[in-house]
Amino acid sequence: MMLADAHLHFFRNGFPGLYGESLLRPEIEVYENLRKAHGIAAGLVVGYEGEGIDPGNNAYIRALTAERPWMHTVAYADAHSAPTADVVTAILESGHAGVALYVTDAAKGAAAAAWPASAWNVLHQARALVSLNATPECLAVIAPAIENFSGCTFLISHMGLPGSYRQPLAMADAEARLAPLLRLATLANVMVKISAPYAISDPAFSYPHVAAEPFLDLILNRFGVERCLWGSDFSPSLDHVSFAQTISYPWLERLGDADRASVMGGNLLRLLDSAKK
Repeated sequence: MMLADAHLHFFRNGFPGLYGESLLRPEIEVYENLRKAHGIAAGLVVGYEGEGIDPGNNAYIRALTAERPWMHTVAYADAHSAPTADVVTAILESGHAGVALYVTDAAKGAAAAAWPASAWNVLHQARALVSLNATPECLAVIAPAIENFSGCTFLISHMGLPGSYRQPLAMADAEARLAPLLRLATLANVMVKISAPYAISDPAFSYPHVAAEPFLDLILNRFGVERCLWGSDFSPSLDHVSFAQTISYPWLERLGDADRASVMGGNLLRLLDSAKK
């Protein structure tokens, strides 16, 4: 089975995480070893320039691709930036496959929803990827853009960030919490990253993250195997679990061989190939 990682990060000085400084330096060399050990054929690197971690992250991850054809990138875009069409065009012309948006509170959701139509149109016309970290509340706010700019493929990170739980929710409660994401299942341009189940667990290190399973079941049922993508969330995930645990996740192991191969790599490889055309 060929793997392809739909959600990973690289930072110039590493991700500071729980301990205030990176335990992995340089991250790219660590991931290269992991990639070879686990047979990861491609990866979508998600830019992030918030919190002062790496203000030049977009340029840094593009520089990494020069000798790594397996890497594809989406550039961090501040939700409050209201970019012009020229700014978005420059992002794409620099080699990024699209943008990464983090809309995790009401203000960011409203700001992203108010982006100029001309900027969205550039992404739409380019058939760009939009990696979207968004809570259910923010997804509800940005849903019109997702629907109107169907040329973009929106990749919803971390199973829609439903929150963390000590015990699995009853299915009806999980469905209510995830409702804004599940409503997007009718849109062919929306895919969901099966990434960061640790973020749904309380505590986060409680592998195998049984609290995530009701959400996973709902996502698979509504979106189908063909629109789910595995992501490791390297390197933030390693504050909580081993890299092997991001791959050998029991819920994914229950899928049939063909379905699991699609989620673990086939779907992303097809998406990246389509984005080049």
